[in-house]
Amino acid sequence: MKAIELYRNNDHIILVTAIKFKDLKNIVKFTQRMSSNWSDKIFENDESSKFYQRQTNEIRVKNIKKYILETLLENSETEILFPSSMILSINSDHNEFTKDKFNVVDFDLPGEQESCLIVDGQHRMKAMYELYKDLENKLFEENNRERILNYKFNCTILFGYDIWEQAKIFASVNFNQKPVDKSLYYDIFGEVPKSGKDEKLSNLYVAHELGKFLNSSSKSPLKGFVKNFISNSGFISQAFLTEQILTLLSSKGGWNDVVEDFKKNEQERLDLHKKLPKVFVAYFNTIKNELSDYWPNSIEKKDSTILTKTTSLGAFLRLLGKINELFKLGLFPNYDKTDLKDLTLEELEEIFKDIFKSFNKNSVEGQELSKKYFGEDSNYKGGGSVGLQSKLYKELAKEIGIPLDKN
Repeated sequence: MKAIELYRNNDHIILVTAIKFKDLKNIVKFTQRMSSNWSDKIFENDESSKFYQRQTNEIRVKNIKKYILETLLENSETEILFPSSMILSINSDHNEFTKDKFNVVDFDLPGEQESCLIVDGQHRMKAMYELYKDLENKLFEENNRERILNYKFNCTILFGYDIWEQAKIFASVNFNQKPVDKSLYYDIFGEVPKSGKDEKLSNLYVAHELGKFLNSSSKSPLKGFVKNFISNSGFISQAFLTEQILTLLSSKGGWNDVVEDFKKNEQERLDLHKKLPKVFVAYFNTIKNELSDYWPNSIEKKDSTILTKTTSLGAFLRLLGKINELFKLGLFPNYDKTDLKDLTLEELEEIFKDIFKSFNKNSVEGQELSKKYFGEDSNYKGGGSVGLQSKLYKELAKEIGIPLDKN
């Protein structure tokens, strides 16, 4: 088979060519990332967690089948269905192709079943495959079956790209150019720190691990708050929680030192895995206890409250960052300079209970204050805009008596 070589760098090669459906239908592998690893159903050997494809949209497949039927089979003059390339990845140990002076190479497709991954174009391939299956055993459809089998897909082929590199290309095509859920992006690239490839993503790894703990650990008051890709329970997206934690890990966040500590050595990483989560657990345990009248009874959507909305959760997470920053600088009122990560869970809960004493549920004043912000007549019961979240953050900071910058 002939193709044009677009790119070559050591063992990474990119070719463009046209490949007939009959040559692809048995060697491509349909994959999907079944669910986020933030779900409490974690299977260590689940192969689906290493892939990056979205869950197949059957409505989209059905619409593409209809398009192929109307365009290719009912209009004999049309041969081009998809002008953009389908991107395929082939892991091959034999990447030395014969190339002429015009960069045209000769290569062979693998013969093994499911040996070729679809990086982009899975919906169109599945639509073509299903249409072929529909016609496979029908009488008087020989001509249409032949047209499908001989249809040539415009293909870009990646040789020597591992799953991580394929996922980056998938994200570049889909995350930047098409509407793809950010949660999928964060789930893919937060899963494993890739030393030497994307060191800058280490903060994403820390955020991903912390968010995963908060959503899946039985010790976390936020267990089940995050929706995974196929669940109808939960209140917020993985993308939202990841971005909130990333803000805390940024240069202006309350934990801007964490990522550098994480990179130092294995012991630092182990310490952070133990220390950082307990601060969040103690903090939200306090909020859950003091605001128990407004905390959800379950993680079902019907039990959603103002506290489960992005406005409140975003404001509380931002407030935690500010609290931590002031403690590190020794500027929190009536407290000495302290690194919250170094305290025990019990010490942290005692501190947070004192900080939120104005919301004490056992006092009339505390009940009224809680009702003001989180009751049915609250000004924050609407949609979660950034402006509303910022306003609530400032109000809460004022109520617990901590200084804020003028901006």
